[in-house]
Amino acid sequence: SFFRAIRMQTLSLLTLSLSLQRPPLLERRVAPPLSLGAAAFGRRHLLSAVPAAAAALSLSQLSAPATAAAGVPTQQELGRLAQGYSRLQYLLQNWEKLTTVCIKGCVGAPEQCGCIRDPVIVQSYMGFKSMEDPLFKADQLMIRAQQLVASDKDLDAYTDAVDRWTRKCDAANVMAYTSSWGEANPGGGKSEVERYLAKSRKEVVESAEILKTIMDLLDIPEASADSFASGVKRVEANQRR
Repeated sequence: SFFRAIRMQTLSLLTLSLSLQRPPLLERRVAPPLSLGAAAFGRRHLLSAVPAAAAALSLSQLSAPATAAAGVPTQQELGRLAQGYSRLQYLLQNWEKLTTVCIKGCVGAPEQCGCIRDPVIVQSYMGFKSMEDPLFKADQLMIRAQQLVASDKDLDAYTDAVDRWTRKCDAANVMAYTSSWGEANPGGGKSEVERYLAKSRKEVVESAEILKTIMDLLDIPEASADSFASGVKRVEANQRR
């Protein structure tokens, strides 16, 4: 319908606007998290402008961003979201182990093996370290998938979920990056590393919940055990590079 098309266009414009406010994904680790209030205002402003825009322009005059023009994603592409979700669950279930690095081959107490907390792995699981990560530029994939949402009511929920996903995954990335510098910064120390790492975990938890909502709205099943294992191996390989 006309208004459904307008809402889909708004989602594309909103996400494009957010992307212009931050560096590319691989460089996003130095970007500050978006203000929740500012992001929410931006979305409301766009939505309130829709009626006026609809009166002045026909749908044929609305130019969709390049991401939307890429077309509806294939089932294989949508499977990246399922893989990414499974890997986030794996990360959360093995948080202490995956965010701790020790001297390779060392046997003994952690303090004797030079073990330190290393939050960089969080960036890998969130899709910020490699183009091969399933969640790399997941927000753009989500925009392309908006045409697959079943109803107008679900489209509203989908628009909100994609908006929140973009902000939450950025926040998780920024907190992980900040944690990695916790000891180097003036007045820092291990306690600062732990504090920001805990904040990063909170953002990852919420990101995973939002991703599951998006999967449900797109009717995407969770990844199979084989697919999940393959995704974990890919992240670990990227982490060793």
